[in-house]
Amino acid sequence: MKHRIGIFILVIAGSLLIYASAHASGSAAAGQGMSPKSAYTQGKAITFSKLVCSSCPLQKGDLDRDRAMSLKNSLEARNMSEKPGTPDDENIQVLCPGSNAAACEDGVDEQELVNYYLTRRYKL
Repeated sequence: MKHRIGIFILVIAGSLLIYASAHASGSAAAGQGMSPKSAYTQGKAITFSKLVCSSCPLQKGDLDRDRAMSLKNSLEARNMSEKPGTPDDENIQVLCPGSNAAACEDGVDEQELVNYYLTRRYKL
């Protein structure tokens, strides 16, 4: 009986260590209190609802690895005084908290989530 309890405790402790290390990965999403998978999913949804669609700044065929890199550079430089000078400096403004964004009441940083999605999706 003691042997079973010892194994049970080891399994629980191991599970807790795996859970803690997965949530301490240092990713942008972890700082927001959301899992990396959730951040990726939300970033993808925002990308294709606000940034890449038939009535959006970019069309679906426009999003490839090079364009993702351009978007990533603009998103990462959004708070800097000097921008990278890509056409996407203006395009990212449709994402909250951008100057052309709509419905930003929930406080979600869509620019950060889209950056997370693009970085993971295109391995940037």
